[in-house]
Amino acid sequence: MIIGYLVTFIVSMIPIIELRGAIPIGVLTFHLSYFEAFIISFIGNIIPVYFIVKFIRPIFDLLRKNKNT
Repeated sequence: MIIGYLVTFIVSMIPIIELRGAIPIGVLTFHLSYFEAFIISFIGNIIPVYFIVKFIRPIFDLLRKNKNT
């Protein structure tokens, strides 16, 4: 059962698949309830946003600095 949660969670982090693929995988493949699949997929989809917001400014600064050299 933990494998189903983990796979659903990881699939929801993949950029193109996201929730559209993770919820059906959780429900149809691992027999999770719709609510469980949605909650796990939603949390997995939100986690990368924190890192993107936190690190996008330093990445842009680094790219800007390398452009001028």
